[in-house]
Amino acid sequence: MIENPRSETRAALSAVDAGLRIALARAGADKVTLKGVRDLVTATDVAVEDAVRAALAETGLPVVGEERGGDLPVSGGYWLVDPICGTRNFASGTPLFCVNVALVEGGQVTVAAVGDPTTGGLLYAERGRGAWVTDAEGERRLETSTAMETLVVDDAGSKDARRAHAARFASAVILADRWDFRSMGTTLALPYVAAARVSAYACFHVRALHGAPGTLLVSEAGGMVSDIDGDPWTIESSTMLAAATSELHADLLGISQAARG
Repeated sequence: MIENPRSETRAALSAVDAGLRIALARAGADKVTLKGVRDLVTATDVAVEDAVRAALAETGLPVVGEERGGDLPVSGGYWLVDPICGTRNFASGTPLFCVNVALVEGGQVTVAAVGDPTTGGLLYAERGRGAWVTDAEGERRLETSTAMETLVVDDAGSKDARRAHAARFASAVILADRWDFRSMGTTLALPYVAAARVSAYACFHVRALHGAPGTLLVSEAGGMVSDIDGDPWTIESSTMLAAATSELHADLLGISQAARG
């Protein structure tokens, strides 16, 4: 584990643990509202965000959340909270979702915590201090790997040219016949990369609110993260390509460039 973790890290872990417990209880999961085309929210999403916000209140930092909103501060650190990333999966009873919390300081993600319902694990990272998980097997450091040879590709509501790019990329990955292909509909794929459960994740439309925690987990576990065009990933990026190794990242970036059209 991280020796002498930041107080913010401890707060993030407490927040995610509280939120994951509420999500797993599924109270309000059947109360579904459409926020927009292909965009759902359940009463559980709101309850989880409220619990996460309450746990983060001790830090005194502002929170920007998926359901309750919030304003980005002019200066200083702030929290990004996505209470349930993968709400459609959650609402349908598929346990492919996650609870995401990230601390942003100076435009960079410096602390991340993610709750994984498939293991009950809490994954967390501090910039420059590695990525870790605590679950039923204990606590251990995360390290990326290509051993599973599984790629996750999500179009994630991309539109127009970007959606066509996603379709060509997915087709090229399948035709390459080098990896098992998956689409999960949640940024839980990023913790999976960090934990060596999958080898790479390509997402063609994603906001930092959803993906920021996972990017720190992947990079601190030894992986590489950029946008889908190969530029460094930042909290302003709208796409993502995360891979277990620089070699795999380069292979997928080549496929992306060929598929751009």
